[in-house]
Amino acid sequence: MKGFGSTIVFCILVQIAFGKIPEWLPPDMMDMVQGDKNRCMSEHGTSQAVIDDASEGKFIEDRSLSCYMYCLFESFSLADEDGNVDADLLSSLMPEHIQTAALDVFGACGNAAGSDPCDKFYKMAVCAYAKRPDIWFMI
Repeated sequence: MKGFGSTIVFCILVQIAFGKIPEWLPPDMMDMVQGDKNRCMSEHGTSQAVIDDASEGKFIEDRSLSCYMYCLFESFSLADEDGNVDADLLSSLMPEHIQTAALDVFGACGNAAGSDPCDKFYKMAVCAYAKRPDIWFMI
């Protein structure tokens, strides 16, 4: 189940078709992540509008957004307490046709320097969008 959850979180952040849920992502996977999404939004005061803007590459330095992203990764044990992401693990959980792009993005951006885990995730997101806007996505 942990690999399944890891795939969900990765899909939240990265996809093949910009702005749309990937075709290879079953709808029931999105249903499964909804509880964690709602919890993380509630815990950090994140609005759907801020998430939608970030999905389009419009990032604002807002702790509710950066802590929301960290919360999702941490929910599935994909980020450590320092906010570091295991790029190799993430990429290995993806469908084969996405693995190279995932490793490229998270290898370059997954452990951005920051003052705390939330700050690191904000910087990771900005880096990932700059590196591969064609595959960036948030839910």
